[in-house]
Amino acid sequence: MVNPASEPAPDDRPTRSVPAADTTAVPSARTRPISNAGWAVASLLFFWPLAFSAFHHAFEVYPRWAEGDIDGAEYASRRVRKLGQLSLWIFGGLLLLAIVLYAIAAIVLIAHGGDGGDWHHRMRD
Repeated sequence: MVNPASEPAPDDRPTRSVPAADTTAVPSARTRPISNAGWAVASLLFFWPLAFSAFHHAFEVYPRWAEGDIDGAEYASRRVRKLGQLSLWIFGGLLLLAIVLYAIAAIVLIAHGGDGGDWHHRMRD
């Protein structure tokens, strides 16, 4: 017969050990995204209709981050950058279009004499 004193008590039985969670580790908190206010200023300088939306999103980055909406703050930051870059692309396209139109106007002016306002009614002697 087995001596009950030789058996381990229910509390003394070995159990499977589960690794304890590390309580000293800080959860990876994401840092506050930058507001990209420089891109908002670029949109104001190069294509001002986009500046309204760019500044609105730039001013929304910190309040959203402070409320805990980190994804919303990152979205607003990315949106400001994209609007600033879009304004530069639009400005570049409009500048290129203006250069092409000026070149066409100069070619037409040179081809027709270009010495006054009556160049298509002028008759040569």
